Amino acid sequence: MFAQPFGALPTAEYFRRPNTGWQEPARIADVSTPLFRNPMRAPEDWRPSRLIRDSRTGEFKLNKAKVYGGSLYLSELQRRAYLPLFQEHLRGRLLDVGCGPVPYHEAYSPYIESSVCVDYPGTWHGQGNLDIVADLNAEPRLPLDDASFDSVLASDMIVHMKRPDLFLGEVARVLKPGGKALITSTFVNWIGEFPLEHQHPTGLGLRTLAEDAGLEVIHLESFGGHADVLMDTLNKFFPEGLMNKAFLAFARLVELTGWPARDRARTRDRYALGNAMVARKP
Repeated sequence: MFAQPFGALPTAEYFRRPNTGWQEPARIADVSTPLFRNPMRAPEDWRPSRLIRDSRTGEFKLNKAKVYGGSLYLSELQRRAYLPLFQEHLRGRLLDVGCGPVPYHEAYSPYIESSVCVDYPGTWHGQGNLDIVADLNAEPRLPLDDASFDSVLASDMIVHMKRPDLFLGEVARVLKPGGKALITSTFVNWIGEFPLEHQHPTGLGLRTLAEDAGLEVIHLESFGGHADVLMDTLNKFFPEGLMNKAFLAFARLVELTGWPARDRARTRDRYALGNAMVARKP
């Protein structure tokens, strides 16, 4: 198991590991039956990672102990963009693909009936909550039935796909008619899992991939603008310690001026930190 804080830089040990291709965990849930109702594999062992619920307000906030310090600014913008989309679009039987430590499990659970979690053999986050372990670059076809999911979540993982067109085709295949896929990706951002990222698509790029796979794009939004790209870049210079705390204090002061929000509204379509898309299967 190679668990690291979310967004942490890979270690030398990581790059020495062999490419194991397809493999199965010790136990795979029977994901082919409609009676499969578990929230995910071993839910009792799941622990919050990227998000943590505020016990006073019930709001999901960043879990700073589990998010790479150099990505806290970006992660907050992602939190604001993604959570409303979970609430509005994720329903029924959910496929959470490229899920890592399943960071959004607690956030989307109130809206779904069951989930199947998939990630690749070399995931840094361990396989304890994975129902299926698959390298979709080595074997693009998901070991799942056609039209078997109401929702698919692919959160910030499409950057790892050598053939994102094939991946979107698989998303379309496993969705039921009327089902929705929520796909998110960074754009103007660093290679957070170097060297395992192949592209950071534009919003138009995501739309083209979805439409070429036969999906109808019903929501596409960019988050972060020119000012946010600048702030995120500064954050990368100060990922830890006292300087990280000083940056976060500075970022709060800058936010209070209203400048990032004004700039975001003006520049986010052409200078986005990332994009979030919802596509429906006709």
